[in-house]
Amino acid sequence: MKGVRDYWIIYYLVYVVSVVVLLALNWRNFTVDSYVYLLAAIFGASLGIALFVAIVSEGIGYMVLLIPRRVKELKKQGNKEGQREAHRKWMAWYRRQQEALRAGLPFDEPPPSDIEEDGDE
Repeated sequence: MKGVRDYWIIYYLVYVVSVVVLLALNWRNFTVDSYVYLLAAIFGASLGIALFVAIVSEGIGYMVLLIPRRVKELKKQGNKEGQREAHRKWMAWYRRQQEALRAGLPFDEPPPSDIEEDGDE
């Protein structure tokens, strides 16, 4: 839980601020008979708010870190697939060339890289 260590001050400040706000909003409701229950409810609600902020901020932080990593993985995967496709084209061209040589036929088909360069222009 690295994020909890990094952001513990923020979580604590959210907790303190929510306690103060809830105490201020409920100050008039304090009576001698109910102050323990009201304080417990306020501290519990504040803890819930702080935990909610922690969970949300951790989730957003994780997503912010996860998205670029996933994009890198997808690019790497695309590069590998592109290399496989290029290899497949080269092997098909090489087989056609070897078959033409064995059959004694002329083979003037340009290699796949020349075909791709002409298509890019």
